[in-house]
Amino acid sequence: MEENQVKPFQKYSSGTHLYHAESSLEVRFGETKGFHSSCKLNIQEIENEDHTKNWLIEKIEEAPLPSENSFMEILHELEQRSYPVEIKVDEKGVFLHAADHKKHIENWKQKTSGIQEKYQNAEVFRSQYLTILEDEELFYKNKLREPFWNLLFFAPSYVDNGGKNQESITWNIKGIGNIECTGTINAEQRDYGFDAFFTSETIVPENIKEEINKKYLHQAAQYKAKLTIQMEYNSPKKQYSKKKADFTLSEGDKIVYREISSII
Repeated sequence: MEENQVKPFQKYSSGTHLYHAESSLEVRFGETKGFHSSCKLNIQEIENEDHTKNWLIEKIEEAPLPSENSFMEILHELEQRSYPVEIKVDEKGVFLHAADHKKHIENWKQKTSGIQEKYQNAEVFRSQYLTILEDEELFYKNKLREPFWNLLFFAPSYVDNGGKNQESITWNIKGIGNIECTGTINAEQRDYGFDAFFTSETIVPENIKEEINKKYLHQAAQYKAKLTIQMEYNSPKKQYSKKKADFTLSEGDKIVYREISSII
């Protein structure tokens, strides 16, 4: 069969594209705990002469933050004011760096300048947040921990020959670190474009295992990570219409950590 190289590369047509992002997390170290979050994402893309792209990303919360205390409200507002972010990615959609971080800092300063009038002692927390924001590497290390970024950056190329091909993704385990997930991907042509399926199973490296044990006060000798991603690509619209991932950590036959995320 003649090979047909499919290269979607996160290509967006002009204009704004709206996604609904959801993430659920279930942790089973001792007592089972569950978490859920959702938001909307507006994405605009500009293609540069060097084939890199600028993405302007706006995150819109779908539900207001429960008013637990003023400290949490202040941090939430400071974080929300850090959007939109404009980043530069390569032709595959892999993050390179901020597009204009100095401009972003000045915009954030302006948007948060009146927060001390709304909350007592807010200027202290604003100053602390600004210290992090001014360190571009640290700021994006923290920012990219949100689950939707894993799917947003995953735009593989592969040979559509009816078989399976090697692919990998760096998956961020929130609050733990990055793990390289190497596996296989295959595609099926559809009238609207194609469906793609990625599967990976790997033994968690020692440094990530230690971080998991430390965070969850556990003492496992080994963890296995399994990741499956299902994608639908719409060729006429030049965008993914759906991405859904299921990431698990297992100790022996027992799943101790499960994260399901999607952008639609």
